[in-house]
Amino acid sequence: MSGPDLATRPARSAPPGAPRRPAALTPVALAARSAELRTSGALLLALLVTIAGLHVILDGVAWWFELALLCMVLLASAAIVRRLLPAASTVAGATDFRRILPPVVSAVVMLLAVTVVFVPSTAILGIIPTGASWTAFQQLIEAGNFSIARQSLPATAVPSIMFLLCLGVGALTIVADVLANTLRAPALAGAPLLVLLAVPSAVSIDITDPIVFVLAALAYLLLLRASAARRQTALTIGLAATVVVGALVAPLLLPEVSPAQNTNGTGFSSGVNPVLSLGQNLRQDVERTVLGYSTESGTAQYLRLVSLQDFSGSDWAPDAFRQRSANTTDAIGAPPGLSPDVSTTEDQVFVDVGSLTSPWLPLPYPTSSIGGLDGNWFWDSDGLAVKSPDRDSSYETYRATSLVIAPTPAQLASAGTTVPAGFERFLALPAGMPKVIADTANEVAGGATSNYEKALLLQGFFRDGDFQYSETAPVDQGYDGTGMTVIAAFLKAKEGYCIHFASAMAVMARSLAIPSRIAVGFLPGAELPERQNGRTAFTVTTHDLHAWPELYFEGIGWTRFEPTVGRGEVPAYADIASPDVPTPVNTATPAPSASATARPSSSAAPLAPEQTAQASPAAARAAAVGTWLWLVLALVVVVALGLVPAAFRAMVRRRRLRSLAAGGATALTAWHEMFDTATDLGIDIPETATPRDAAEMFALSIGGASRDPIDRVRAAVESESYGQARSTVLTGSASLANDLRRVIGDLRSSADRGRRLRAVLVPASAWDRIRRAARIGD
Repeated sequence: MSGPDLATRPARSAPPGAPRRPAALTPVALAARSAELRTSGALLLALLVTIAGLHVILDGVAWWFELALLCMVLLASAAIVRRLLPAASTVAGATDFRRILPPVVSAVVMLLAVTVVFVPSTAILGIIPTGASWTAFQQLIEAGNFSIARQSLPATAVPSIMFLLCLGVGALTIVADVLANTLRAPALAGAPLLVLLAVPSAVSIDITDPIVFVLAALAYLLLLRASAARRQTALTIGLAATVVVGALVAPLLLPEVSPAQNTNGTGFSSGVNPVLSLGQNLRQDVERTVLGYSTESGTAQYLRLVSLQDFSGSDWAPDAFRQRSANTTDAIGAPPGLSPDVSTTEDQVFVDVGSLTSPWLPLPYPTSSIGGLDGNWFWDSDGLAVKSPDRDSSYETYRATSLVIAPTPAQLASAGTTVPAGFERFLALPAGMPKVIADTANEVAGGATSNYEKALLLQGFFRDGDFQYSETAPVDQGYDGTGMTVIAAFLKAKEGYCIHFASAMAVMARSLAIPSRIAVGFLPGAELPERQNGRTAFTVTTHDLHAWPELYFEGIGWTRFEPTVGRGEVPAYADIASPDVPTPVNTATPAPSASATARPSSSAAPLAPEQTAQASPAAARAAAVGTWLWLVLALVVVVALGLVPAAFRAMVRRRRLRSLAAGGATALTAWHEMFDTATDLGIDIPETATPRDAAEMFALSIGGASRDPIDRVRAAVESESYGQARSTVLTGSASLANDLRRVIGDLRSSADRGRRLRAVLVPASAWDRIRRAARIGD
């Protein structure tokens, strides 16, 4: 008989109660640990190279060192855990821990790292996150999305953007480590690397760096070489080519990110919300209808989405939305600070939203109740913005009951300079603000006796001075945005669009101790000639997107002003043409220069159509980054889910081989693995075949390779099946592990490259198990 001696004695075990001595590491275990370290080092190199590819969309180099340090810490933490745990082949039961603990520890380390770096003030001892830390994380995410969309390329890696980068790169690092070290499939670790490589090329193929692609390919091949003992030559070449070619070609095949074209005018998704660039939407070449509304009073209304009150110095951002189940839209809270002495009238506004992909609802301010909405919508007690946790405002039709507030100039003046308790945060300004901002504010309005007069002077400075409305000048001259340096540049250039005027006036108001914030929403739009159900109707387009400052006055509340030249309508209480509006006087500047003279504003500036121009490629790419980040995240999720069967199949095979090598499995274990391997490779061997018939089919499938390993496994199966109880363990099962490895290798060698790749990525045997489990469940 050609097979080995297959004794049927059970495996000997240690006497009961005898102490177990720690087994020394075998040469195989030592080699495995060495391979893990080499793989981790090669993976770190590959990550550092692919991260460097982000230099085409990020300014400076400091961000690279921070991300590189994060990758080192995460990979090192996983490597240390593996080093401390016993090798998989020496201690029974340790394998599961060596698979599960490293990624878990890495995830915990990443959480602690981002807590220490970004929100230490909210954590216990500066490192252990609390509920406040999670709220701060949410604020960072919202601010990061806003900053990404607002900046032109290359973008500045402000803290909020760095937070998003740390989350994304950290998650990809952990996934890559699991694939390369835990699942021992370094070829599959190319998927996370591909995600990183695809980010710049997804924004635009014009800004990709071919040198990074070449270096990444070399680093990837080095990663595969670090696990050369495994038979992955064909898979290595195939996936290496896929990573490089896919990252280069995919952007050419994917559609560009641009407004959807629809001949009937109903399919445009404007994507307007506070985390997208106002300028990019205003500069769209084609004007498109966003929504329509009608009012019972016949009065046009500003429609507000949300207010931005947190000024970090680099940008404005909304507060984290505090959703409370009691805050339904049936009854929205009263506007803060409004006294019953102020004249108000109720109006009914009927809104029909088009394809506006905003989580916030466009509403007049303040709104007291809303009817007719689909889904769950809640209002925030701070800004009274209305938002849904699970849908956007697209195609919503609703009725909003609102208040039209009409304070008199005397009431605004009587507010004096009072700042109520709790409103200090609306005065917050960052350290290091350019001196020109406060100096200009003081020169324009510092000597006025009331906050109302200061607001009139600031509005007049912008609206009736030397400033001009331009949607392209900030992009062309490199000061597009809302940060401190942008405001300083805007005050010097005197050209910009609504966000620059609103941001500058809000910051200057804060420097004069006036609480302020920015509102983002829409201008009233154009009145339609036809009435709707007896009501005056209006239409709002993408070119009506607008931002304006809101200043707080005790007894009146948040009050709108309109500093943007040639845009919007100046409220009656802020219009010098109104009979009761006083002429403000700034006693701090007896003889100001002509350019700084503050003249009270007038409503003579018409609601002119804004200039339209094609956005620069850099600005267009900046607006697309936020969208692509979510697409990349979705791609990661899809890839991870798609690899679940492959990971499951690899774990089953390793468990069987390990059990055979340890002498703890029967020959049927090897037989089942042979059948599953054949199924994965598309080789049809009926399960009802006798061992000898099946062995003949296996021998035919391996071509000219030796059939001795097949015969030895078959002989062991027959011996177990017909000679003794099936649960008996053979002392020769360790040798069957080597025979099984040879059979698997011969079967794979006889298959073409396509079938080998499918067997790894889409193993049919794993799917068969899932289908059988589903049938049993039925």
